Amino acid sequence: MQFIDFKKEHFTHDEETGSYFIEIPKDEIDFGDIKVQEKKQDGAYSSTSCELVDESTMITIKMETPADIRVSF
Repeated sequence: MQFIDFKKEHFTHDEETGSYFIEIPKDEIDFGDIKVQEKKQDGAYSSTSCELVDESTMITIKMETPADIRVSF
């Protein structure tokens, strides 16, 4: 399994909904299953609450507050 780490600075703020999001082209992460984990203060990763929007060419990860995350695929 491969992964990409994102810092909270990578998130874009959606002014209308108040949420934050990252868009990832599907050709960068293949077309398989995706797991999103949040980096904790001790450096370990654990499950996080987020919304995944799966479109034909793009995956959008939406969160209420930005965080350092790992996207595994």
